Parts: sequence; C-alpha cells; structure tokens
Amino acid sequence: MKLIRLVLAACLLGAVAPGVAAQEHPEEAKENPRKVADALIKEAGRHLGKPYVYGGNGPQSFDCTGFTCFVFKKFGYTLSRTSADQAHDGREIRGGIEKYQKGDIIVFGGRNAKKTPGHVGIFIAADSLNKSFTFIHACNSGVTISHIDEPYYAQRFIGVRRILPDFPPEEKARKSHFSLSELLGGKTGAARDSVLNAVQERRLVLFPDGTWAFVGEDGKYVEPGADRDFILNADGTWRSEEATSAEFYTVRAGDTIQKIAKRFGVSVESLLEMNGLNKRSVIRLGDRLRVR
Repeated sequence: MKLIRLVLAACLLGAVAPGVAAQEHPEEAKENPRKVADALIKEAGRHLGKPYVYGGNGPQSFDCTGFTCFVFKKFGYTLSRTSADQAHDGREIRGGIEKYQKGDIIVFGGRNAKKTPGHVGIFIAADSLNKSFTFIHACNSGVTISHIDEPYYAQRFIGVRRILPDFPPEEKARKSHFSLSELLGGKTGAARDSVLNAVQERRLVLFPDGTWAFVGEDGKYVEPGADRDFILNADGTWRSEEATSAEFYTVRAGDTIQKIAKRFGVSVESLLEMNGLNKRSVIRLGDRLRVR
C-alpha cells in the first residue's frame, strides 16, 4: 500500500501559550516539538488502564484534568486544573482535523451540558483521510484511548487548544536515484533492505520506510504518481492498481482482525491482504488499517 504520511499543520510559534505557565520552558520543544510531542504521548501511554478517581492527580489514579496536568508537567508545562479553565489554556486551533497536531488538548462538553467544557483529552493522531482521530484521556473506565467517532464524544466535541509549539512543516525527502545494476549488485544501502518484484509489466522497489518507486527502463527510480496505490499481498508479493477512495480505521481497545472485518463488511482474508498481514500478525492500539 502506498505510504500515506500525516502532515499535521500548526498555528502557534515557539512562545509559551497564553494561559500556560512553563516552569522550565523546554528548549527541546522549541527546537523539535515533534520529538517532544512523541515523548509526551509515550508518557501518557504508560498510564493506560489506571483508574479514574475524581480529584486524582496521579500517578496511581487520575481524573481528566489531573491526567493532562500530570503528563504536561513532565515536560515543563503547568496547565489549569479544571476543564473549564483548560478550555482556555494555550491557543485555540480552528479549522479541520488536518490543523491538529499530536499533543493538542481536546475539549469536550460535560455529561449533562454538551456545550459547556467538562472533559479533556490529548490528541494522538488523525486517520489518513483527516476525517477522524484518536485521543488519550482519563474517563470513567480509567485511562484509555478513544476515537472521536464514538457517539458520546462526537456529540460533545467543543474544540482544540495548542499547548506545545507549532510543528515545523515536514519536508518531503527527495529520493536518491540508483541504477538498477547498482541496486542488484549490492552497492547501495537500498539493495540490502529493498524488495524488487515484477508487477503488471513494471518493476517496483520498496524501501524500508514504506516508500516505493517504479524502476524505469533506464534502470533509474521513478517516483509513483498519485493515481496509483501500491498494495502488499499476504504472500509477500506486491501489486499496483489505480488509486481508490481507500478507507482506514484506527485500532481501538478490544479490537481484533475478525471484529474489524465484520464491522466493515469485508472478509478476514481481504483485510489481511490489504494491510500486508497474515493470520499470526498482531495488531496494536493506534495502528491504522486499510478497511476498503
């Protein structure tokens, strides 16, 4: 399957956001906010399954703002303690999901007042079509990862606040071009870690990071156009076909291959094939699977 990269746009430049006190504003966050956001989500994930207790500040139990405060404090940011106040921390992010970035605070309405801030979580990632996203939070069932498509949260979604500095724009790496003889002769790093197959009368090379290219008649790599999908079959072969309006799903707690296949009306075999998996493959929370 052709690699789809999430490009998360941003609106706030390195300064400390209004309403957020930085005990020691991390220099690393200014220089590499993506790395800090990754570490922040990793820290949040360490507490999955811990119980919800009203007023809980961690580390053994949390309420929703106790959780966000605890996680952000690890990285030098002091958030407001109530959801009503956290709904004003940082800077408001307007626009669609493509504007959100990892580590943003997601604000929801309360159980009895859908339009009044009453719950918060931390944005993890959007799906490949920027139509939905996952977030981690402390709710009645404890610290868990949820999906904005869940009706309870979809009905109560209020907005997004940016706490960390903006992510800088991602630069698309330019592919190096090697001759076919160099590739097959093992004179490049790509030769050791790439897969070369004959597919639909054209040759393809797959790189370790998931990117791919056609091999032209002159032996040079040719970047694929946006009108093609590259699909990994369960038997290890590859095929290329016209791009479709592919749909993706982010794995949640309790999901299995069988449950996901049934939910989207596809066979288990088809789901495995679309994602380059086999019956022994393990799926994990947050994995994005192609379902159509």
